[in-house]
Amino acid sequence: MPSKASPFANSIDSVEIYLDHAASTPMNPVALSAQIEASALTGNPSGTHKAARAAKNLLESCREEVAGYLGVGVSEVVFTSGGTEADNLAILGSLSKGRIALSTAIEHHAVIESVKESGGVLIGATFEGVVDLNEMESYLKDNGGNVGVVSVMMANNETGVVQPLAEVLKLVKRYAPDALLHSDAVQAPAYLDVAGLGKGFDMISISGHKFGGPKGTGALAVKKSSPLRAILHGGGQERELRSGTPNLAGIAAMTVAMREAVTGRDENVGRIAGLTRRLRGGLAAMLPAIEPNGVGGPQMCNITNYCFAGLNSEEILFMLDSANVYASAGSSCASGALNPSHVLLGMGRSRSEALGSLRLSLGVTTTVEEVEHAVDVVGNVILDLAKKKRASWI
Repeated sequence: MPSKASPFANSIDSVEIYLDHAASTPMNPVALSAQIEASALTGNPSGTHKAARAAKNLLESCREEVAGYLGVGVSEVVFTSGGTEADNLAILGSLSKGRIALSTAIEHHAVIESVKESGGVLIGATFEGVVDLNEMESYLKDNGGNVGVVSVMMANNETGVVQPLAEVLKLVKRYAPDALLHSDAVQAPAYLDVAGLGKGFDMISISGHKFGGPKGTGALAVKKSSPLRAILHGGGQERELRSGTPNLAGIAAMTVAMREAVTGRDENVGRIAGLTRRLRGGLAAMLPAIEPNGVGGPQMCNITNYCFAGLNSEEILFMLDSANVYASAGSSCASGALNPSHVLLGMGRSRSEALGSLRLSLGVTTTVEEVEHAVDVVGNVILDLAKKKRASWI
């Protein structure tokens, strides 16, 4: 339970505890101020008069700063409406006639659906949540000449497992040297060295609202040598790769949020890792038969994912929501009903396990008191449901 030093004036039971930072983060106050300030600029960056030039100068200043964080040239940053558009552009814009996309079964839907549309192939994952490199090598040996783009995420959004991008790079360069390499790094900027991990890749996607920026902002870093074609057509903005008037206020806010995330990364990672250990340790004491998914290899510090076989994620989340603890589970369909997590299924979990998944993701605003209270709430919710369902692991 929270200590007497709790920052909350009233009982923490009445406070909303947000443990869904992997879905979306609270907006950084400094980024919000930047967004408001940039909103006062009237001009369109594509224009030529003084007001337009002021907007253009801010846009290019943001591009230069984001390029530095991603380890690419200034002209290699294409601003988008978010990670989904960036992923779609990277995959669908890379393919010439007769070439396909190769990716993994544990990617975000923005990648998976783009790969499916291209008639591409999805590689499986290991039980630890890592792309199956042996399967990828086997496929590339036989079909490397048909592959136009290979997309492997930097870190998984459900399990936090960091993917072996250096090994993927070696395989692709050996067996499919003409293929472009893309990484969805949407979850990474606040916790990982995106420029370092993505070195050698042709394209990297990011999304502003995953690291304290506004929703509806993102970028695709794409090397100038990459033969990418636009999937949106219009005025030819963003190197003619992404037509449409730039969301200048959003881009300014995203840039500041990225600056805050990157400069504060070491301190935040250390603190959040400690909170995650506290969360996992507390739940392990209450639920000793359950181990988090993906703990066999490198993992981001903020995401913990569980499978509770025989339980239902929807029921778990409803009970947590009633207790003002906000978390998430597998992918949602358009109706809002929960499907079994495709990521967990791709890792070899059973349907029963995947239907009972729970993701708890922390962030820079998470406190010790919140984690301690969440352990108590989550642990008791799971225990109550497990007893009612007569789960075999209880």
